[in-house]
Amino acid sequence: MKVKSKESLKIVGCYFFISLLWILFSDEILYQMKKGTDLYEPFQTYKGFFFVLLTSILLFKFIENSYSKVQALGSQLQNSLSEVNDMNNTIDKLFNISLKVLDLNNYSEKTFIKKIFRIAFNLISESDLGSAFVVREGKVKFIDSIGFSLDELNEMFTDIDLYSFSSESVIVNRNCEKEIEKKRRNKNSSLKDVKESIYIGIYADKNIIGGVNLDISKGSNESFTKETINKIQLIQKLSNKFYNLKKDSDYRFEIQNDVVQSFITALEFHDEYTKGHSESVSSYSLKLGKTMGLDEKQLDDLYWAAILHDIGKIIIPGETLNKKGKLTDIEYEIVKKHPKVGAEIVRKSSSLEEVSQYILYHHERWDGMGYPEGLKGDEIPLISQIISVADVWHAMTSDRSYKKKLSYDEGIEELIRNRGTQLSPEVVDVFMKNKDCFTS
Repeated sequence: MKVKSKESLKIVGCYFFISLLWILFSDEILYQMKKGTDLYEPFQTYKGFFFVLLTSILLFKFIENSYSKVQALGSQLQNSLSEVNDMNNTIDKLFNISLKVLDLNNYSEKTFIKKIFRIAFNLISESDLGSAFVVREGKVKFIDSIGFSLDELNEMFTDIDLYSFSSESVIVNRNCEKEIEKKRRNKNSSLKDVKESIYIGIYADKNIIGGVNLDISKGSNESFTKETINKIQLIQKLSNKFYNLKKDSDYRFEIQNDVVQSFITALEFHDEYTKGHSESVSSYSLKLGKTMGLDEKQLDDLYWAAILHDIGKIIIPGETLNKKGKLTDIEYEIVKKHPKVGAEIVRKSSSLEEVSQYILYHHERWDGMGYPEGLKGDEIPLISQIISVADVWHAMTSDRSYKKKLSYDEGIEELIRNRGTQLSPEVVDVFMKNKDCFTS
């Protein structure tokens, strides 16, 4: 890690500075300290010993302090990566269940809503209560709950019109105790202890067929954040896409595409600077791929890999993605995880499994200094090389949280400068021959 190098340089620098001071001033200091005594000669004789003793004590303190810092940072990194891995596992489950709906016979409507509820509850750490229900002829039937009694729930208000739901977005209800109090039949119900709720409606066309409530109890210090609400928007979008797709000859492609687009939309909610980025990178990549003579299968893989290349960023905290200043070492280590996480997510789909390797390697560099595996030159798959150039081009010519976009000419100069170091010479050369097709 960079932090270790910094601490090492700090220790060496201190040692050099102390040594320099000792060489320049030790005689004068010792003379002043022992002036007029017969101890000056012994001190003069053994001043090297005193220097070693002094610097050993100081270096021990420096190293001890630096080691403590490194340990603290390492522990912080482990905690951060643990949180990332937990989030990754949840996203994996969500993506996996989304792809399983390719077979409509896998899950009944009721089972699907239950699974969505459990995934949503595990995804949102603020929630300590929740419930899931289906709607039949305008009436609510609760089918699962956490922290509530199902019997109590089903004794309560059952008319769907008493609830707040939308097919377009989730509804967030804060300080909702009074509203719930008016509707409860059982005045001793545990629902009196809810202070915040998110209502997620699952729709077939414009008709609500079920939904999920995520709740925070009155005694909790938690509150739903903007990032939390964006994650829940993803779950609702995926669920509604499933029920609105038709069974036709293009069904499998259509649902796969819609699942993927839902994740891309969620990523754009999560990272304000990636709006349209995935689509632009896929467009640029396809132009390069066609010019380079890729066959139909390769172009298909290139499209899916390019559109999904940043999907792993969905597990990176929003404050890190949108940070305006320089990332810390720990934040950068987390960001570097996104190709691997993205590949693991996409590998869950049997039809996209092969594409996952191209996502994994899109941040490798031609000179071998990239990540996650430090591949070099043509060790990097051609499709990943193409995505890398397209990704760099769009990133350079778009505004980001940490920099302003480059002009077209400045972007061209950067591509040339990075040819053969960061980027594939062959792909950059193809780009240059067709550069008029890549206006930002």
